[in-house]
Amino acid sequence: MTADPPPDRAHPDDPRPARSTVSPTTYRTIAAVALALLCTIVVTGAAVRLSGSGLGCSDWPNCTDERLVEFGDPNQTIEQVNRLFTGLVSLAVVAAVLGSLRRRPYRRDLVWLSWGLVAGVVGQIVLGGITVLVDLHPLAVSGHFVLSMVLVADAVVLLWRAGQPPGPRRPVVGRADLLLSRAAVVLMTCLMFTGPAVTGTGPHAGDAEAKRFGWFLPDVVRVHSINMWIFLAVVVLLLVRLARGRTPSAVLRRGSRLLLAIVVQGGIGYAQYELGIPPWLVALHILGATAVLSLTIWFHLGLSAPVAGADDASRADGADRRSDAVSSPA
Repeated sequence: MTADPPPDRAHPDDPRPARSTVSPTTYRTIAAVALALLCTIVVTGAAVRLSGSGLGCSDWPNCTDERLVEFGDPNQTIEQVNRLFTGLVSLAVVAAVLGSLRRRPYRRDLVWLSWGLVAGVVGQIVLGGITVLVDLHPLAVSGHFVLSMVLVADAVVLLWRAGQPPGPRRPVVGRADLLLSRAAVVLMTCLMFTGPAVTGTGPHAGDAEAKRFGWFLPDVVRVHSINMWIFLAVVVLLLVRLARGRTPSAVLRRGSRLLLAIVVQGGIGYAQYELGIPPWLVALHILGATAVLSLTIWFHLGLSAPVAGADDASRADGADRRSDAVSSPA
């Protein structure tokens, strides 16, 4: 268990200056930066694969047997830039941890969530090395993507909680609507597995010699598409139910953003398949997957409100409106 934070001063009369603290607003900014960088590295990682630069650096952690950093050709440059960008992400998650420890008032849940980011980034670094050593085996590449999505989800929850008061919460929707939202989260999670299955079967392996899953691509695409249609149907049903009830407007706004992202993402998915899976559309689809995941979690988290503010619905709705305007992950 995480120990309680030490006091800023040993004694009120202690002449030594208090150690610097982090305000809730500043910490929320730190969490937002970490989320933005984690989303960005998903796209830069996709650029490595889509440009055929997955083995641009033939070794790990060095780029080559002789050099840690190498920019000898375009493939090496793309892969090396992605590796160096990982350093920025590492700094951001370390800042999230240090900020959570110095944040006042202290929040243990934020400390645990920020340490989860550190654990995930370390796991990504190790898995990235394994991916290179196994010559971009699709299982390792898929695992790399799934872990990236876990990190993004963790960062979304961290950002949300950093803007919410601690303590118990109550649902602002009915039990049936809450269950539908949970089903949507599960279906979205399944998409994060069926999508990489398509990627591991398709043409963009990251290197011309990389192995592929031996599945029939149209069948894998069909499974992923059915998964998306069921997910869309559940979200539409949920939003129709919410629109007919006395649902806070902030919840409906977040739901509308999620629905728009799903529709756009589905359109990109069908377009890339019909156009022969061009790399630029695949990159947009991966960006869309990150947005859909973030918005799904953001929407689900917004279906509850602090118990202390339950008697003033308009005040809670106004707080949600300001929260969305400042730091929506979309």
